[in-house]
Amino acid sequence: MLGRGWRKRKLIELNIMKRKTFVLIAAVLAIAVGLYVWQNFLKTAPAMRKLEAEYRVNSNEFYAEFEENEDAANEKYVNRIVEIIGELESIEMNEGSKPVINLKTEGFGMIKFTMESNLSSGELNELELNSTLLIRGECIGYLLDVLIERSIILDPS
Repeated sequence: MLGRGWRKRKLIELNIMKRKTFVLIAAVLAIAVGLYVWQNFLKTAPAMRKLEAEYRVNSNEFYAEFEENEDAANEKYVNRIVEIIGELESIEMNEGSKPVINLKTEGFGMIKFTMESNLSSGELNELELNSTLLIRGECIGYLLDVLIERSIILDPS
């Protein structure tokens, strides 16, 4: 009789150990998967201020490259950081309530810069039409207008 009670206790202890081991392994795996997801999917892009531009160009020349040979301009500029200097044509708000600054070109369209962060109404009011701006952003392509995302305004000097 004593042998059965001992075996029963051993089986219970063994089951508890298996459960603890299973929970420990599951926790380690959950942490590993969480780190992998964070490193590969949830990191945000670096702030535009910290990035260096690959090209610095005048708005008229920049737009003309897309009008003359869109494929070559796409190859050169798309998904790259550019700094463009030009005259302010207009300011509008996109669907996400982010400011979009449009620079003049000599072509049919404009260069549209969607700002990286929301500018206050005071900052927007300080911008004067036809003033010269230097803007850095990531070029995403040409659809009558050249589109630049994650843009910031720099000091043009």
